Amino acid sequence: MFPAVCTTAGVAAGLLGIMVKGPIMLEAGVLPAVQSATASFMILFTASSTTLQFAINGQFPGEFQFDYMAWFALVGFVGGFCGLKCVGYFVKKYKRESIMVYMLATTIGLSALAMGYIGLRSTLADIESGVHLGFHGICDNE
Repeated sequence: MFPAVCTTAGVAAGLLGIMVKGPIMLEAGVLPAVQSATASFMILFTASSTTLQFAINGQFPGEFQFDYMAWFALVGFVGGFCGLKCVGYFVKKYKRESIMVYMLATTIGLSALAMGYIGLRSTLADIESGVHLGFHGICDNE
């Protein structure tokens, strides 16, 4: 369970970083290739420093904490390498750097749809189970 939660948190943080930094740099006139490399480096730096903080504080689960660190580092490296090679292949094949912009827009759009769906599903489940959603009248006696 813990690895799944950590993976989900890492993916969400990575996507949020891309969704915030990417469009800002593109709007400022930064070339898509430079924007992609810069955003990737910032995310790598943030993830690495956070992982190091967790390792120093011993907050990885059990005695296998370095196994978890090595596993997640390997998965992150392989995923990043495959993504870099795939995007590089399509950019070279079609000679268009705008592919990276379209991929960024697709990621933002799909993330927005997923967040809306998950939020709606969670809210409906809370309503069905009778969870108090925090809504109340303006006056205390209502």
